[in-house]
This record gives sequence, C-alpha cells and structure tokens, in this order.
Amino acid sequence: MNKLKLNYTSLSFLPILVCIPLGYQLITNIHFGGFKLFQEFLISAFNPKIDNEIIITAINRLNQTFLIGFFSWLVSIIFGAIFGILSSNIFYKIFNIPKFFYSMIRFFLTIIRSIHEVVWGILLMQIYGINFSIGIIAICIPYIAVNSKVFAEQLETINYKSFESINQINAHKFSSLLTLIWNPIINTFKNFGLYRLECSIRSTVILGLFGIGGIGTSIFLSFQTLNFRELWTYLWSLAILIILSGVIYKKIKFNNTNKILSIFFIVVFFITILFSFFYFLFFIFNNNFENFNSVSSLFKSSSNFGLFDFLKLIFDTIILSLLSTGIAISLPPLVIGIFNNNTSKIFIKIFAFLLRLIPIPVILLTLLTFNNPSLSLAALTLGLHNAGITSKLLFTNLDSQDKRNYIAMRSLGISKNTSWLLGLFSQQAKSYLAYCAYRSDIIIRETAIVGVIGGVGLGWQLQESLSSFAWQEVTIVLIAYSSIAIVGELINGKIKNSLT
Repeated sequence: MNKLKLNYTSLSFLPILVCIPLGYQLITNIHFGGFKLFQEFLISAFNPKIDNEIIITAINRLNQTFLIGFFSWLVSIIFGAIFGILSSNIFYKIFNIPKFFYSMIRFFLTIIRSIHEVVWGILLMQIYGINFSIGIIAICIPYIAVNSKVFAEQLETINYKSFESINQINAHKFSSLLTLIWNPIINTFKNFGLYRLECSIRSTVILGLFGIGGIGTSIFLSFQTLNFRELWTYLWSLAILIILSGVIYKKIKFNNTNKILSIFFIVVFFITILFSFFYFLFFIFNNNFENFNSVSSLFKSSSNFGLFDFLKLIFDTIILSLLSTGIAISLPPLVIGIFNNNTSKIFIKIFAFLLRLIPIPVILLTLLTFNNPSLSLAALTLGLHNAGITSKLLFTNLDSQDKRNYIAMRSLGISKNTSWLLGLFSQQAKSYLAYCAYRSDIIIRETAIVGVIGGVGLGWQLQESLSSFAWQEVTIVLIAYSSIAIVGELINGKIKNSLT
C-alpha cells in the first residue's frame, strides 16, 4: 500500500519537468523594455487609487458583474440539475424509457460543454452584437452541461434497491424519483454550488474584458491606459465581492429536512424556469442578427486553411493543454513542500488567491510587457492560473487531514519536508491527481482564452476567422476545438476512474 502511495506521490511531481523546455523558451524571449511597467503593476497592488468617483464606478460595475454572474449561476445550476436527472440511469430505470434518449442527451451536453463560455460569448457577440444578455447566455450554455455532469454523477451513486423498496408499496413513479433524488441534489448544491458561483463571477469578469460589461470592462480599459492603480482598485473590489459571496453562501443552512426551505427551493426552481423561458424568447425575437443574416452565409464563405497550418494549430493547442496541466498539477505540491512553514503558507495562499482573482487575459498581457508572444508564455499563464485553483483544493484537504503520521515522523527526527511529503501529501496524492484529471478538462477549454490574446493555437485562428466573417473557417475550428476537448474529457475520465 505504501508503494502505491509513493507512486501516486511521484506522479504528482513528475509533470513539473515541462518547465525545462518551457523555461528555456521564456528566457530566450525576454526583453527588458517592459520590466518597468511590470514593476509598476506589482507596486500598484499596494497603492490602489481610491476616490469617490472610482468607488462609485466600482460599485456600479460590481453590481452588473454580480447580476450577470448570479443569474447565470442560478439558471445553470437549476437547468443543470434538470439535465443531470435526464442524463442519469436512475431516471430511465424508473420510467422505463429507451436508452436511446439517454445517449442523445449526453451527447448533446458533451458537445456544448466542450466549448468554453468565452468562445460562446465571442460567437454570440458577432451574431447579435454587444448585449447585456449575451453574458448570461454565453455562461449558461456550457455551465448547464458541466453542472448536469456533476449532478448525474451524484445520482449514479443512488442504490437502485432503494427504488425497488419504494416500488413495492406501489408509489407513483414521479414521487419515487423525487424521493430518491432530493437528498443527492440538495447535497450536491450545498457542496458544489459555492464553487460554481465563484466560477460564474470569474467568467463574467473575463467576458467583460471582451466588452460585455461589468468590472471586467473597467479592468481592461484601465490596463489599456496603463492606469495600474485604478486597475488594482477594481481587482480588490472584485476580491471583496467573491469573499462576501462565499461568506453569505456558507451562512445559509441547507437542511434537507427543513420543509420551509424545501418549499422555497421548489418555488425558486419553477420561477427560474418560467423566467428563463420567457427571457430567452424575448431575447430571440427582440434582437436582430447584425453580422450573420442567414444560415446560408455559412456556406457562402470560403476557407483558406492549409492542411499543414491547420494541423499545426491543433498540435499547438494540445501541447498548450499538456504544458499548462503539468504546471497546474506539480507546482502547488512542489512549492508547498519546499516552503513548509506557517509564514510561507500564508504568502502562498495569498499568491494563489491573486492568481485566481486576476483574469487570465490580464495575467498574459502583463507578462507580455517583458516577454514575446509564444506557446510557452501562454502555457505559463494558463498553468499559473489553474495552479492557484488546484492549490486551494490541496490546502483545504491538507488542513482537514489527520496529522498523526506527520507528527510521529517529526518526533523521530525526520526532516520537516520529508515528513510533509510522506506523512501528509502521500495520503492526498491519489485524490489530488483525480481532481487534477477533472481540472485538465477545463484547462483544455481555457486554451481558447490564451489563444485569442496570446496569438497561439486554435483560439487565435478562431479570432482571425471571426474578424473576417469566414464562417466556414469558424465552423472547422469549432469542430476541431470541440473534438480535442471531448477526446481529452474521455481520456481524463478514464484516468479519474482509475484513481477513484
């Protein structure tokens, strides 16, 4: 058993080897002209601009961000639960529905989940123009599919014998279904909801960088004018919003047996469905296509792709995903293991929070001040951002873990770093790798963000094709991008299953 633990532990550190070729290219691409700007960016974090005008602007922008993020989260979590039920085995067993519908729904959800919300947002903006509603719809499309996958996985854990026991008393099938799924749905919402709310707010900020509105738009405008003090005012206000949202969410008591809370959930459930349906109809019939007048224009546009160039874009996207995943997996345990003391942990947690807080495009644009655009720079940006997320999970699990083995090893005179590695981390390595397998699915989809900004991979080609309204090229890029994400999800699913 110890041998297996050491193997999982070794696998957690092995991907850091990607930093060797990555670091070499970054060093060769350094130019020193932008170091002063980078220094100014860092110093401004401790000296944000504070006056009445910017505070009022920040509050208004945060209000827009929270509204888009909250409604996106609420709609996606509710419809995610619905589609999670429809894509779970228990639903088809209870109602004796052919598995064909099960396969069709899962295939549809996989397709829309494979495209990142930024890509959906850029596409919808090209069709409808910049619109407040675009942000909500762009986030909801992939988030519904992602949430449905999580809910479906939880419902798969239901023991079918429970249904057989209920069925013996001739209960109505719908009542049986509700009885079986209620607790798993509420527990999933309780354990998974806060994380999805934070993700929704972050996605709103990133879409704001592309013109949707909210605090993201203010951040981007401040960066364009190199007004870093103003930029950090918006970033710190965003941090306050995320922290307050988390505190309020955690204060809510999700009690499965509370009838008043159950009625409240049901009312919110149906109101959200009705509101979403009418809102979607209103959006469709009250917005004219600006740049995509008919479906026939898809076939009128031509494609200038060369096969070699297109294959290179696909290869670059795959390499970008692998390099970023390697950094996201290995950097947190390596840094925490080396700087294993209370003071260092505080600084690591702060730095990890900043990596999660600062939008990926802003991190990349900041690094571009002293480094040339390259695949390595895009991989470093994406890897650092996701390392901030994986480190949060690792810290949470390590803090809640039984520390008796670590204390025993320390009492035997074993070094602090070795005790941490074998007494603490080795027990978390397996579950940590399983989470990283899930996280790598998201990293593959996020390559579109750094691709658009950093000029690499399919994301860059998508932006180029959209700017020239070459819809046939857009379609080819989306198919390739979606295929990579789906294949990656299948591979990571196999890895995750072998680790659980």
